[in-house]
Amino acid sequence: MIQLYSILAACILAPLVASWLSVDIYRAFSIEVGSALGIIGFSTILIAFLISGRTRWISNLINIDQAMRAHRIVGIIALGTVFLHPFFFTGSLSGGDRPWDPTRVLTITTDFEAMASGVIAFLLVPSFVLLAIWHSKLEYRYETWRWIHAIGGCVLVGLVLHHTLTAGRYSSQEVIALLWVAGSIVAFASIIDSRFIRGLSKQQNPWSVTKIEQVTPKQWSLTVSPSNNQKLKYQAGQFAWLTIEKGPYSMEEHPFSISSAPADGEHLTFLIKELGDFTNNLSRIQVGARAYVNGPYGHLTVNNRNEPGIVMIAGGVGIAPMLGIIRELQLTNDPRQMQLIYGNRDDSQIAFKDELDPLDPLYVIAEPTAQWNGARGVIDTELLQKNLSQEQLHNWLFVLCGPPAMLEGVEDYLRRHSVPESRMLSERFNFG
Repeated sequence: MIQLYSILAACILAPLVASWLSVDIYRAFSIEVGSALGIIGFSTILIAFLISGRTRWISNLINIDQAMRAHRIVGIIALGTVFLHPFFFTGSLSGGDRPWDPTRVLTITTDFEAMASGVIAFLLVPSFVLLAIWHSKLEYRYETWRWIHAIGGCVLVGLVLHHTLTAGRYSSQEVIALLWVAGSIVAFASIIDSRFIRGLSKQQNPWSVTKIEQVTPKQWSLTVSPSNNQKLKYQAGQFAWLTIEKGPYSMEEHPFSISSAPADGEHLTFLIKELGDFTNNLSRIQVGARAYVNGPYGHLTVNNRNEPGIVMIAGGVGIAPMLGIIRELQLTNDPRQMQLIYGNRDDSQIAFKDELDPLDPLYVIAEPTAQWNGARGVIDTELLQKNLSQEQLHNWLFVLCGPPAMLEGVEDYLRRHSVPESRMLSERFNFG
């Protein structure tokens, strides 16, 4: 994560450094601070587009929960910088053409168009960010929020770009103006790619539901197969965005971990928990329903690793990618040893128990019945201390998937026992 944050900081500050290097004369300190805040605010908005656009080269560098955390961080930075930006400006105000001040060193514009776009953006940014933070608590559909997020983001970029080009001091320099225009074009292109170009690709490669079954009271196993024999090339542990009974351009797509193994054929199986609008209606899906798949994504893969064994720690539906990994290792006769620690609220939520039992997993139940004879409680430091050997801590690979609170505790324990980040693969499954 340190490397990720370093890259983010460099990307955010690069336009500011370029702006400072483009001029020889600087204004009063408070005005320069105001400009710096505006520049940082705009650059974070553009970076937020790239992070959320599921751009391939970004998804190859960071996993989805890192991307979502980074997206939230830059959103908060944008909120703070854009809000503070106008309060640092003092000095001479001027409207209309200013041929005697082409680089905008001496004056601050009061032109209506230049100011109006800035004022609207100033009001829109906090509304936009707060709506994104609280969308899960508001009573509207996930797909509605995604449309608001996409359209609102495009409007915001357009407003900020206009304000920057018409009122910004540094954007009076042609190179800096071109930099902002190019960045905005890339941001818009990421939206076009994720919403339309990938939709066209999905339209050409439809899938259909071939099996759906309820495996626990709140979890379903859903299998889709390609309609044109176009097999998805993926690695065990990855996930895909799935659309069912909607068009290929629909916003109603959801990320689910693939629980099947690549070696098991061209079909894809997902383990899905009932959590929201779409997942609560899984029982209504019929075999033969049209589906679309966008993927694969994710870094929770164990291919090309040389550790002698793998410890898999899953919480709830976080077992889904572990199932894919386990099945692939078994089908390919992989010699690596495996240990599975699998936590749930109650024992009725243990998915595919008959399949997992031969691995001798450690099932951990938070609210056990009187008849439960296994481990009780949660996956915490005490449990890990009792069940992880020094050999595993020193040499094995750790694959983690589950709710954030569980993962933070496990990751903290592993770090305290000198397990390097290179031997920890983790993915949080709540991306709202």
